[in-house]
Amino acid sequence: MDYLIFARKFRPQIFEEIVGQETITTTLRNAIRQERVPQSFLFSGPRGVGKTSTARILAKALNCKEGPTEKPCGKCPACKEIEQGSSMDVLEIDGASNRGIEEIRNLRETVKYKPSAGHFKIYIIDEVHMLTTEAFNALLKTLEEPPPHVKFIFATTESHKVPLTILSRCQRFQFKRIPVPEVVEKLEKIIQKEKLKCDKNALFHVARASEGALRDAESLLDQLASFSDGKIKEEDVLTLLGLASDDAYLDVLSAIRTKDGAGVFHHVKKLYEEGGDLGQFAKGLFEIFRHLLVLKTAPKAEALIEASEETVAKLRKQAAEFSEGELLLALSILQNLQHQLRRPVASPKLLVEAALLKLVYIDGLHAVEDLIQKTPAGARESFRPAAAPAPVMEKKTEKPEAALPGVPKFRTTGASATIDPLPRVPSGKPVPPAGSKNRPSENPSADNAPKGEVTINDVERVWPQVIEAVKTKRMSTSLFLAEAEPVEVDGWTIVLGLSSEFRFHKETLEKESNKLVVEEAFMQALGKKVRTQFVVTEREGTTQDVNGGTQQAPREKEDGAPDIVAQALEIFDGAKVIRRE
Repeated sequence: MDYLIFARKFRPQIFEEIVGQETITTTLRNAIRQERVPQSFLFSGPRGVGKTSTARILAKALNCKEGPTEKPCGKCPACKEIEQGSSMDVLEIDGASNRGIEEIRNLRETVKYKPSAGHFKIYIIDEVHMLTTEAFNALLKTLEEPPPHVKFIFATTESHKVPLTILSRCQRFQFKRIPVPEVVEKLEKIIQKEKLKCDKNALFHVARASEGALRDAESLLDQLASFSDGKIKEEDVLTLLGLASDDAYLDVLSAIRTKDGAGVFHHVKKLYEEGGDLGQFAKGLFEIFRHLLVLKTAPKAEALIEASEETVAKLRKQAAEFSEGELLLALSILQNLQHQLRRPVASPKLLVEAALLKLVYIDGLHAVEDLIQKTPAGARESFRPAAAPAPVMEKKTEKPEAALPGVPKFRTTGASATIDPLPRVPSGKPVPPAGSKNRPSENPSADNAPKGEVTINDVERVWPQVIEAVKTKRMSTSLFLAEAEPVEVDGWTIVLGLSSEFRFHKETLEKESNKLVVEEAFMQALGKKVRTQFVVTEREGTTQDVNGGTQQAPREKEDGAPDIVAQALEIFDGAKVIRRE
């Protein structure tokens, strides 16, 4: 006796039996009743949600002896042949194995022949995205103007791979994943028809493991029926899938709440020795904390939690022990854990233990934003890092040497000689007069900036600190950044200017990885999240700022002779030069 698996034995035969796709089935039924059936369909969506089953039911509805009808009889020869897959008028084609242009040319030749018994000749092409580009092109003309007796039904899990020229010629239907409660309901009907016994929680585990694919859930239930010999227990499902029970998750949750680090190690060891999947465990624990957050923020939203009523009741008690911030931080830790476990690691057990210990001491972990908000405003200002003072260079008064005007003096210490550097004059900014450090800002926009926003004065104050912070993380980026200067602050965007000769520096600094380092340095220095923008300033004669204004650039000396100091600073970038003996 031939055995039929559950997925085939309980395959839907009418529109009403399709689970979780009411919008699509209603549209198709109305189209048949109103005689508005298009000549080509595209069914797209995840695996196992009813695309091929819906295509077969639609074919039966169109070719039924009493049809076209929205309720095929299932008894006439046409309906039976379609169910058995032997109909001469309904051709099911696997797009993966018949993907070439020759197969499509053969299809085009058969299209012109009328159906042998039914009302229409229907072509169901599964996994249509597997067709080659040439095959799609060969199908275009036929698909656009098919004979009136021909219908095309395409099914695919990857609609983005189907050319737009094909999509535009089809009526599209997007199938969705089936919710867990509806999958459980369908599985319960199968249990009743097969006269099996099954724990309620076991079906929930099966439904969650299927990830919205009813066919996968039916196949798993079929396997469990053979494994358990008529009585499906929760332990059987957990053993087969390598999952932890809800009670195990609750025990881990209790250990986290009571700060029982030893208990956490014990539970992880037990799961590991029993052959449990640590990746699935991390995923399950992530879902548990998500359930806690739902119960914390929406106490009456049980419909948003895919778990049994007993489990929801236990989780509700646990939710009161955590704050919303702790739950969000826990979700972030567990998400990072899942990401780490997807990669090959030497000791996944160690990663899981470390993540769970973070959850144990989660009240000691706080986000930087939370710490800033909890700190009084006056304290935040007092702890704001000050700008690094300008280096004071030693001056030797012994043995004064004659020097040419404008030429820096050399001083010797041991085996080295140095040039006393002069302050670098940024392009586009006038040199402030001596003693103007504590003068009020001449930029009215900075003084009148909204409270809490960053001003140009703030940026200039922390600029040396920002360069040093970038230097510790990425030396090459700091060298390029040293050639820039703060130009303007536009809201939360800091505009940094570079001379036209440093266009390469600008392109390098605009790379996402380098911008991220610079913005992180600004956030550490200012205590605020900002964005950066790099612009090129003119060098000859004037410097152009972001507002279109111009400022005088440094010129040569009036007698026409080049400024030797300026040239030296330009060559050596204003830095200390050491000459080795």
